[in-house]
Amino acid sequence: MQSGFTPTLCTTAIVLALGFVSPHIAAQDKGSARNKMEVIEVHGVVSDADMIVDQNNLEKIQANDLADIFRSLPEVSVGGSNPIAQKIYIRGIEDTMLNVSIDGALQSGYLFHHQGRLALEPELIKQVDVVAGAGDATSGSGALGGALRFTTKQADDLLKADENFGALVKLGYYSNSEGFKASSTFYGRFNTDWTGLLTLAKRDTDDMTDGRGNTLDYTASEQEVGFAKLNGQLTQSQAISISHDVRQDDGTRLLRAHWHLSRKNPAVPQQSQRETTTLNYDWSPQENPLFDVSLNVYDTKNYIEHTHEGENGTRNIYHAVFESTGFDLKNTAQLDAHKIIVGLDYRTDDAKLEDIGTVYDLEGKESGSVIGLYAQDYFQLTDALQLSYGVRFDDYSLEDDRGVKFDSNGFNPNLNVSYQFNDNLSLYSGFAQALRGQKVKELFVLGYYENDANLSEEIAKNYEVGFKYIGDALVLTGDVFVSYIDDAVSTSKNNEQIESSILTNVGDIKNDGFNLSARYHFDLFSASLAFGRSQPKWESHINEHLTGSPLTDQDWSIGTTSGDTWTAALHYSPMSDLEMTWQARIVSRLTETGVNVWDNSQLPEKPGYAVHDLQAKWYPFSDESFTVNAAIKNMFDKYYFDHASYGSLGPIDTGIAEAGRDVRITLAWQF
Repeated sequence: MQSGFTPTLCTTAIVLALGFVSPHIAAQDKGSARNKMEVIEVHGVVSDADMIVDQNNLEKIQANDLADIFRSLPEVSVGGSNPIAQKIYIRGIEDTMLNVSIDGALQSGYLFHHQGRLALEPELIKQVDVVAGAGDATSGSGALGGALRFTTKQADDLLKADENFGALVKLGYYSNSEGFKASSTFYGRFNTDWTGLLTLAKRDTDDMTDGRGNTLDYTASEQEVGFAKLNGQLTQSQAISISHDVRQDDGTRLLRAHWHLSRKNPAVPQQSQRETTTLNYDWSPQENPLFDVSLNVYDTKNYIEHTHEGENGTRNIYHAVFESTGFDLKNTAQLDAHKIIVGLDYRTDDAKLEDIGTVYDLEGKESGSVIGLYAQDYFQLTDALQLSYGVRFDDYSLEDDRGVKFDSNGFNPNLNVSYQFNDNLSLYSGFAQALRGQKVKELFVLGYYENDANLSEEIAKNYEVGFKYIGDALVLTGDVFVSYIDDAVSTSKNNEQIESSILTNVGDIKNDGFNLSARYHFDLFSASLAFGRSQPKWESHINEHLTGSPLTDQDWSIGTTSGDTWTAALHYSPMSDLEMTWQARIVSRLTETGVNVWDNSQLPEKPGYAVHDLQAKWYPFSDESFTVNAAIKNMFDKYYFDHASYGSLGPIDTGIAEAGRDVRITLAWQF
C-alpha cells in the first residue's frame, strides 16, 4: 500500500511519548477553561451552529472515536460499536446526507455501506460545530440533514504568551482493549508572523469486549496519524494557513464491519488511509468594512483496499479511491446593520474501484462536480429583532460508471427570524431548503449498482421554532422542528417492480421532533440535562409496505430511528487542581421499529439502556505542566446495542454490542 506516512514517524512518536511519560492538557487559558459546560448552543450572527463541542470537553472525556466526541449530545447518535464501522446520525439522518468538513475541506464520498465513512483523530480537534437540519446558504451544497464542521488545533492554541516553542507529549492506556495511545505535538513561533505545529500519534488496541465479557472479534486496530499546520501573517491584513493530515488504519477486519462474525461475514485484510491537504487564506483590511475575503482550497483522498483469498490460490484485491478537490471563496461585508456574505464554491468528486488481484471481478469509475453561488444577509433590524435570509444556487453534473450523464440544479432559499425580548430571553424561527443532485456512488458498488435513468435530485426542507434563556447561572433552550426530504435516493429493496441493484428515488421522508436542555452553574459545580426526540419516517415509498414506517437500520446511507434520548452531567471542581465529571446517556426503549424490507415483517424492538461515565482531571504541579486524566467509560459494564447500530435480524445480519467497561488513564506533559 502506498502511504504518505511512514512507520519511522510513528515509532518516533511512541519513543518520545514513552521517554517523557505523558499526554493531555488544555494548553492555553487552562484556568478559564474549567467549569465550562460540555456543550455550547448557539444561534445568531456569530455562528449558524446549533451545538458546539469544544477542546476542553474533548480532552476531559479522553475521546478516542466518534462516539466519544458526540456522547453528550442527544440530537447526535453514533452507531457501529467498532470504530471502523461508526456512522454519525443527526436527528436520525446519516452523515452521508450531511455536509462534513475538516478545516473547510469537505469529506464527501461513501466508502462502503457496511462501515463508516469518516475517519479522524480526536487528538487533533479543537472544536466541532453541529448544524441540525438544512441550514443557511453558507452550509454548503447538498446539506440535506445538516452539517458537521471540525476545526483542528494550531500552534497559537498551545503556546503561552511568553513562549516561542513548546511540546505536548501524551501516553494513554485503555483497559477494555488492552490498548495504548501515544502522541507528541511540537509547536513554535518562528517569528512574530509565523507559527507551526506537528503532531505524530499512534494507537494500538486488541479486540474489545462487551458488557458480558464476550470478545468482539476483529475490532482490534492499529492507527497512525501525522498532522502538520503552518500559520502565517503575510501582511497586517493578510493571513494564511496550510495543513496536511494523514490517517492510516490497517488490520484484519470483518468484511461487513458493523455485523458480527459469521460464515457469510468473513474477516479480510483491510488497508485504509485518508489524506487531507488544506489551504486557507484571509484578507481583511481593517480600514474597509466592505471586504473580509477568505479562500479555502482543499484536496481529500480516501483510500481503502480489501484482500479476498479465493480457491486454488486465487486472490481478489479490491482497490478503491475516492478523491474530492474544491474551493470556497467568499467575502463578508459589514454595512451598518447588515452583515452580508457572498460566495462561490466548487467541488469535483472522482471515484474508482478496481480488482488488481489474480481474478477479474468488478471495476468502475465515476466523476461528478457541483458549483454553487450563495449569499446570506444577517440584518439587525432593531436592537431586538434580527433577520437572516439568503439563497444558494447549486449546479450538479455526473458521469456514472456506465457513461450515463446527469445534470440538475436549483435555488435553495432560507429565512430566519430572532427576537430578543430582554437581556435573558430570545425566540427564533426559521425555514431552510437544501438540494442535492445526482452524486458519485459508494466505492464498493461501482460497476454493480446502476442509476435509474430518471434519477432526480433530492430536496430537503427544514422548519424550526425555538427559544433560549440565558441567566446569570441558568441556561434553558428548546426547539421544535419538522423536516422533509423529498425523492430520497436508495436501492428499491424488495420492490417487485424494480431490481434491488438499481439506485432510484425511493420516496419522501418526514422527520419531526423537539429538543430541550437546561444547565445550571455554581462557582465550583455545574449540572446539565438535555432531551432529544426525532421521528424520521417514510411519508411515501415505492415499496408500499414502508409508507408510514420509521427509518430503520436497513435504510443505509439515509438514516435510522432511535429512542428518546436523555443526557445528563454533573461537574465538580473541589479545588483548583482537580476536576471531576459524571456523565450519563439514557435511551428509551424503541417499540415502533419499522418494517423488514425483505419479508415485510415487523422488526424487533430495541431495548432501552443507560450508560454512565466518570472522569477526573488532576494537575499535580502548580504550573499545570503535567496532567493526569482518568476516566471510567460504561462504568457499570452495561451490555447494550446503541440504537444507531445495526439491529438483530437473523443469524448473519446482526450488529455487534457496544464495548463494556473501559478504564482509561492518560498522562500529559507540556513543556
